[in-house]
Amino acid sequence: MDKIIAIAGPTAVGKTALSFYLADHYRTELISGDAYQIYKGMDIGTAKPTADELSRFRHHLIDIAGPDEPYSAARFCDMAAKVARSLNERHKVPILVGGTGLYVQALLEGFDFEGSAVTEDERERARKHIRTMTEGELRSYIEEQTRWQPPDWHELLANTHRLVRLMVAIDKGEGPAFVRAGHGHKVQYDAYVIGLSLPREVLYDRIEKRVDMMLDAGWPEEVARLLHEGVSPQSQAMKAIGYEELALYVRGKISLADAADEIKKRTRRFAKRQITWFKRMPYIHWYAKEDYASENELAATVIRDTDNWLSDHPIV
Repeated sequence: MDKIIAIAGPTAVGKTALSFYLADHYRTELISGDAYQIYKGMDIGTAKPTADELSRFRHHLIDIAGPDEPYSAARFCDMAAKVARSLNERHKVPILVGGTGLYVQALLEGFDFEGSAVTEDERERARKHIRTMTEGELRSYIEEQTRWQPPDWHELLANTHRLVRLMVAIDKGEGPAFVRAGHGHKVQYDAYVIGLSLPREVLYDRIEKRVDMMLDAGWPEEVARLLHEGVSPQSQAMKAIGYEELALYVRGKISLADAADEIKKRTRRFAKRQITWFKRMPYIHWYAKEDYASENELAATVIRDTDNWLSDHPIV
């Protein structure tokens, strides 16, 4: 069974910083479990590692797609599993770092995204069904039929392939089974999964400060460049938090202040959903960051625990 060390938690909690400590300690490589860091040119708003960090530590599944290219959890799992296998064969334990709960959980638990076979007629009926509803009606319908709340509604809406596939499943009476395919909290890897947490008010303050820093670092200009290069505001990539709002600002639809407020509000809501998502993964080892005096102290504790885990789970 392949081994993985994973770091999960809400946005802005400090996953990337800890991942560098672990990568340095174990002389290993990192796998990004982020739904938007895959896109080239989307650097600031996705909190992508800097060029220096990318050169210092080998990262996988970053900058692998154009912003107009669709991506999915199924594709992520396939690619990440191959990277993990390759690293294990070289006697290295990969560090999976991500806040996209579906991606992290799907990889660790081996979700099956296929479900029953789907015909093109069924897909077309599903597309027509989707077109009969407003966005609000569609969201209510999906939640009612599946008893599930999508962790990132905008991401699901932009991922038309998965949305149509989900609607097919609902129309066939398989909605709940489809969204829970592969669930069961049985990890398919020999994994040590780290969860980072902060008090809600501290996390929200970090989120607001990070958004301000991103804006000052040129995030609006990054979005303007993407639009100038022909990236559609309706593309899956541009549904990422902040890119949608800043696209409206660049096109003169809203003010920068209003865009910033909406980004912060949407990010806080996303962080809340992330916390809920990860809390239902019972195998996560949680570390409350407020219990540690510094990042060094936190990293030392995590490394001690992962060293102990590896001594009991040696790579063979």
